[in-house]
Amino acid sequence: MDERKVISSTLRYGVIISSILIVGGMLIFVALHNNSSVNIYAYNTSNINDIFNLNNPLNISLYGLIILISLPVLIVGEQIIIYSTERDKIYILVSLVVLSFMIFAIIIMPRLLH
Repeated sequence: MDERKVISSTLRYGVIISSILIVGGMLIFVALHNNSSVNIYAYNTSNINDIFNLNNPLNISLYGLIILISLPVLIVGEQIIIYSTERDKIYILVSLVVLSFMIFAIIIMPRLLH
């Protein structure tokens, strides 16, 4: 298993999908609200039910942003799998520590700061 090919494919396809969602959501938003003044800075993501509403084009862009943010986490997860197949215990441990820090920073830190 070539580590570089797996990681480069993940990055390539992740960025392409993310870009399509972000740009597509923004284009749909501009097409729908061309002549009206909508405050996009008042977009609220605190209600989880509103995030799953695909009628709002900003949600489509939000999904693209979520994919873009999750790419590094996915790559570290891939590295753990690759190092596990190679039975490289030191790099498995380092990758697990990095993954735990990333998950802590993404999930737990925002809750601690509120």
